[in-house]
Amino acid sequence: MRNRMLGLALVLLVSSSLFLSSCSRPPSVHELTIVGLGDIHGQLDPYTVMRDTDGDGEEEPVSAGGIARIATMIRDIENERPGTVAVVFSGDGLSDTYFHAFHGRAIYGLMSEAGYEVACFGNHEFDKGPEMLASALNSSNFDWLCTDLAIDGTALEGRCAPYLVEEYGGLRVGYFSLITEGLPYLSSPDDVALTGTNVETARRAIEELRDRGAHVIVALTHCGLDQDIELAHQVSGLDIIFGGHSHSYVDEAVRVGDTYIVPGGYGGTHLMRLDLEADCKTGFRDESLRYTMLAVGDDIPEAADVASRLEVYRDSLPDAVVLGRTDVAWDLSSAAVRGGESPVANLINDEMREKFGVDVVLNNAGAFRGKKVFEPGNVTDVMLRSIDEFGNDAIMLTIEGRHIREMLERSAACFGEGGLLHASGLRYTIDLSKTAQEIGQDTSGQWNVTVPGERVTSVEFEEAAGTWQPLDDDRAYRVLSNSFLIEKGGDGYFWLGRYGRDMENTYSTFYSILEEIVGNEGVLNPELPDGRLAVAGN
Repeated sequence: MRNRMLGLALVLLVSSSLFLSSCSRPPSVHELTIVGLGDIHGQLDPYTVMRDTDGDGEEEPVSAGGIARIATMIRDIENERPGTVAVVFSGDGLSDTYFHAFHGRAIYGLMSEAGYEVACFGNHEFDKGPEMLASALNSSNFDWLCTDLAIDGTALEGRCAPYLVEEYGGLRVGYFSLITEGLPYLSSPDDVALTGTNVETARRAIEELRDRGAHVIVALTHCGLDQDIELAHQVSGLDIIFGGHSHSYVDEAVRVGDTYIVPGGYGGTHLMRLDLEADCKTGFRDESLRYTMLAVGDDIPEAADVASRLEVYRDSLPDAVVLGRTDVAWDLSSAAVRGGESPVANLINDEMREKFGVDVVLNNAGAFRGKKVFEPGNVTDVMLRSIDEFGNDAIMLTIEGRHIREMLERSAACFGEGGLLHASGLRYTIDLSKTAQEIGQDTSGQWNVTVPGERVTSVEFEEAAGTWQPLDDDRAYRVLSNSFLIEKGGDGYFWLGRYGRDMENTYSTFYSILEEIVGNEGVLNPELPDGRLAVAGN
């Protein structure tokens, strides 16, 4: 027994001395800079955004973003603080024209040239399936994390790691990743499955990384800012969350307990920088953290090598990338979309309903643009961009039938205008000879119904079995609509924002949803009207 105890003591002494020796090397306090962003969605070129550049509250168009400018900024920071800079990415790189044309070679290749080091997957990485993602990873030379994904036996096996510990001048930083729990219906992960909830995965990862000797623990997440905040409330021992998915910006790092949260923004318009200090013995010194949101503007010179390589890709882009085809014309003229049931609106709404598994989809006629007839032939990225002119997000919520009924009266009052509602999972009849609903604002500026309206003569809901039943005023329905109607109350639809609950933004635009669907199905043909919007008294 005495020999066994002596041996154990020697093991502990050696282990302790090794750990302390690595932590006691001068300096004992180490500096670390984390820079990065998320959700670039394939945006490699500079583009125009509205920005208040003078701080006077007036926005003006300015040039923003661009991978060659980002490369310059990363290199400048690395030169400023050699050996202490971590460059991270919080997902959703694969999207849009450069992805369609080059399948990741341009996006991941140029991100590699720019200096990215550690990244997590976003849901849009899976829009064309794990096989396409695995192929795209051949163009990246940075490390990918997939802590909460079961990848054995899939195309991603061996292509990403659950954990990563990197050393910066003697400071060990442990990384893990989280992806939105909505991945199965937000994208096309196929056999790649989630291994647990965000909270469960985070707790396991923190324990694992502490066992591996990490002094600072960083989570790269693609879950959205609200979910990141909730995670920090439920999980202890997490120092930094660098997030994505919600396209959010913050002026100051969000602090929850001892955890700091920074979202990565959208489109590469800003580079997020965190400067901090950590003691190898006691870990992250939270009072040391400094956060800066750096604008990627035209005052930043482009890195010549990255700009030159991007130019080669840009010059090779086709005028339009073919995503699939249609054997039937898509009539998106204003008369077709605003003057009655629209086969194209039906097609898009039905696809969304199936993809997200909701009860009902309701989208206004004004959300379907294009403004012309697209003849049978190729479905291209340019065509889909013109249809989703405003880039509305698809948002899910729960709302009672009585509010849906009032919204359909609003739709009937907007016949011939952009506020006409197209549905999936509902069918309704309107009689234009009857009294139209009217809405107005009260003294506090809140919208209310002033004239109830009598134009909607019948409303039916499609049950899961395919049978039709009268809309139940007291039943709660899961509804998908768009951010213009929900967040802005567009076209007078105040009900969604006021009475909707359990809201979940998919952070997917109509364009991104359609490009995924047509890419997977190959052919999208609108069908003849099926009577879901019947009009009388016209």
